Amino acid sequence: MSRSSRGLDLLTRPVHLFGADDLPALAAGNQVLCSAMGGTGIDGVTLCTAELLHRNGPVPLIGLDALPDDALCASVGAVGGFAPLIELPPLGDEFALAVRALEDRLGRRLDAVTALNAAGPNALFPIAAAAALGLPLVDCDGMGRILPLIHQTTYHLAGLPVTPLAACSQTGDVMVLRTGPTRADRLLRGVVDAAGGFMICALYPATAGQLRHAAINGSTSRILNVGRLLTSVAGRSDLLGGLARTMGARLLVGGRIVEVGRTDRTEGTRHYPSMPSGIVVEEFGPAGRTARLEAQNELLLALVDGAVAAAVPDVLCLVDRQRLRLVGLEQAAVGDHVDVLVVPADPMWHSPQGLALAGPRAFGFPVRHPREKGRR
Repeated sequence: MSRSSRGLDLLTRPVHLFGADDLPALAAGNQVLCSAMGGTGIDGVTLCTAELLHRNGPVPLIGLDALPDDALCASVGAVGGFAPLIELPPLGDEFALAVRALEDRLGRRLDAVTALNAAGPNALFPIAAAAALGLPLVDCDGMGRILPLIHQTTYHLAGLPVTPLAACSQTGDVMVLRTGPTRADRLLRGVVDAAGGFMICALYPATAGQLRHAAINGSTSRILNVGRLLTSVAGRSDLLGGLARTMGARLLVGGRIVEVGRTDRTEGTRHYPSMPSGIVVEEFGPAGRTARLEAQNELLLALVDGAVAAAVPDVLCLVDRQRLRLVGLEQAAVGDHVDVLVVPADPMWHSPQGLALAGPRAFGFPVRHPREKGRR
């Protein structure tokens, strides 16, 4: 596939050239930001992305600063559930179909692709899209983690419109949507359900100048570095130290899982695609603290001896202490020895507006985030 003349200019300053050899590290690293959502469904996505990279060549990863202010970008990511991805991974055509539909609506070609969120399968989909389209990928995203709604982004916090949005199903259905952020998610979910459970979307069209104030910089290169750490580290102390250096991660509690189960709390969460559940970890050592982790598909809240110790939008993750691997919610079992880690979210999420959009109360938990001041 030929690249635009403008794209050729941009390729002179890549941060990295993404090839298929980078995918194992990328797949490992992005799980840290999944908040124990797990890696189920990634294998098919990885194979699809690898095929596109083999067919079309490596994808240049470039920094936002390498783009002129008027360069046009759009995020690419999947909306839907993991289960349909397991049953039928993308074929590879969906990316170009979605982006071309968006370009037709905008009346202009894209200069680069960005990530909706550089975590889970959506860490790989923008690479696949960039490979399919012959475009560079910008080293940024709009979440810095996984969040369930398409307007829970720093792009939205900065005032960027999520639409016009184009979506493509695995059977080639293409939809273009233009509406407000809240209705966009609601309308899109209905179409996604009818289309089989997930669709590839091109959304948040914006210039590089707009993204400089709205995007989380360095997201993709960060998870690549973390993935290299996870796939090469030999000991627990080295792993914890490496995650602290690369992501600012801190150990909340290390202990044994003593309870895994569903919770019945649903108030305030019905507008989210979620499955409430809880995990209880008893800390090793004389302190013997009890950590209760609350989840809705991903971990969102940690209470230690009844006090809020960490909460969304900061990332909570579980690491198997013996195997040094991330543990997904579907894998957690009573008796497992785990470390519970907290990775701080981007500072944009700790603003009052960010916490209102993606803090614990946005998910129905009637508590303040540890970084919030004053009374609720």
